[in-house]
Amino acid sequence: MSSSDLNVCAIDTETHLIEPGKLAPRLVCVSYCDGKQTGLLHRNDLKGQLKEFLDLRSYLIVGHNIAFDMAVLAQNDPSLIPHIFKAYNEGRIEDTQIREQLIDIARGRYRGVYRDADNKKHKREYSLSAIAKRRLKIEMEKDDWRLRYSELTETPIKDWPEGAKEYSRLDAQVTHEIFNHQESEKRFLKDSTNQSRAAFALHLLSCWGVVTDPDQVDRLAGTLEDIFERTKDEMKSAGLLRANGTKNLKAIRAKVQECLSNPPRTDKGSIKTDDQTLAKCDDPGLRALSEFKGAEKINSTWIKHLELGTTKPIQPYWNVLVETGRTSCRGPNLQNPHRAPGLRECFIPRKGFVYAACDYSSLEMCTLAQVCLWLFGGSALANAINQGIDPHLKLAAQIVGDDYETAGDRMRAGDKEIRNVRQLAKAANFGYPGGMGAEAFKDFAAGYGVKIDLSQSEKLRRDWFAAWPEMKKYFEHVSSVTRTPEARLKQFVSNRYRGGLRFTSACNSYFQGLAADGAKAALYSVVSKCYNDKTSALFGSRPVMFIHDEIIAELPQHKASAAGEELARVMRETMQTFTPDVKIGTSIALMDRWYKDAEETRNQNGDLILWEGKESERQKEN
Repeated sequence: MSSSDLNVCAIDTETHLIEPGKLAPRLVCVSYCDGKQTGLLHRNDLKGQLKEFLDLRSYLIVGHNIAFDMAVLAQNDPSLIPHIFKAYNEGRIEDTQIREQLIDIARGRYRGVYRDADNKKHKREYSLSAIAKRRLKIEMEKDDWRLRYSELTETPIKDWPEGAKEYSRLDAQVTHEIFNHQESEKRFLKDSTNQSRAAFALHLLSCWGVVTDPDQVDRLAGTLEDIFERTKDEMKSAGLLRANGTKNLKAIRAKVQECLSNPPRTDKGSIKTDDQTLAKCDDPGLRALSEFKGAEKINSTWIKHLELGTTKPIQPYWNVLVETGRTSCRGPNLQNPHRAPGLRECFIPRKGFVYAACDYSSLEMCTLAQVCLWLFGGSALANAINQGIDPHLKLAAQIVGDDYETAGDRMRAGDKEIRNVRQLAKAANFGYPGGMGAEAFKDFAAGYGVKIDLSQSEKLRRDWFAAWPEMKKYFEHVSSVTRTPEARLKQFVSNRYRGGLRFTSACNSYFQGLAADGAKAALYSVVSKCYNDKTSALFGSRPVMFIHDEIIAELPQHKASAAGEELARVMRETMQTFTPDVKIGTSIALMDRWYKDAEETRNQNGDLILWEGKESERQKEN
């Protein structure tokens, strides 16, 4: 049943204020608008009405950031949880914020700039008021009632001030009008219900949050202080830090000039002193500066969150959709945490739980192989993955002129050369599919600890094409897509559009978008079982982090092995629907805190047990 066959009803909730650790605050009222009537329901008057409403298959429920409203309703009345999931499963919950993002991504104007009727420039934002201004030419004035609804918690709506009633009703009315206005661009909205499900799953991650270990947070803070003191002395000795504690940029740039014959420069012509530039410089003073800047960044962006997590859950904001189809995270960015030793280890499961980290094996290589199968009917990469061949080792064998079996024997024997070449091959397999040239690949490879010159990079690219010959056709296809005036492609499976593409962004979009869609669908499946499926071993578990191709969850300790197996199974089976012709693998590790390098560990009976690797041992020693 399509949205056009359903009665559209927009809803909005008014609540107490959000507080640290309380992302689903106490409900005060629900406003609604179905195009014919608009009304308010006080929390004390809801009774069983919401259950009936959520179960009505003839209604499409619409909201702006509706994941927040659904979490509030579930918190207010936990008996609504199965009804909320039922409506999501049936595709009857949509989000006007997500719909607007999908349309803008399709038109290549996501987060861009638009001009109003007076030709004034405005940044494209996605709040209800911003979209109402763009689409409906409505100015939604802020009212102080938006922060005062807690005062009306026990007051019947008939006794509310008119301003309080009008403000709440207006949100539902405007949301309904925006939804109808967006319907004119419906061809770009085929993925809207799937993204809405994923947004709800991500919001539940935020509501549960993550906690931290006070002792480890103190250790990390102490380490940072030590780094500050040591590096300041080293920078002063090198003349890079003045007596008053300010950086001497002139001296820093001169040092960079000494280290690099042709240092990178800003648009204005100044020598760059960013992290990437400093990493190329072999100079003690500049190394101290780089280390100082790293510690400074951790101190300014992470410590406040880590300290909060010792008393209340940290509740980051997850954005379900960026241009690539992937997610983003902030406050803090758990998808891309700083690599500083000891930072990840600050995060611990709650008492009675263990962490399970489950990720896919070379997911974007699997989705790239599937896309090539769909486009061309064949893929050497798909054949390798389906035969259980390590694609990085296969390419390494191509590079050194060995067959795959010989390269495998050398790896098992601990041959350093083949290990190093495999690392180079890994960089190639992850870098070249995005349309990267030989020159750009040199810097990319450095991120994998591999240094190569231009001629080596060019040879590596030829070897890569020899290993995966379908990639020449892939690039030809992408080139044809980006030559069109619209430069727009449609994702496989989800039918989501992305416009305004350049060659490299289009190269990445096909396989990165497919991986993102599958991973978000898997997250929703996992969250559904954790919150709503009492028959599942995952019931009672709580996902806490979503890191593109990895889910980290808190599992009840007494059933961690069974829940972990279920987590991995659900992730594989869901993703397999997005890559039906390429085998999907996962690895899972149980941990007593967050370790980057934790590995799957089992006892003699085959049960999953806690990883006791080198990082875990170091933690015990501390």
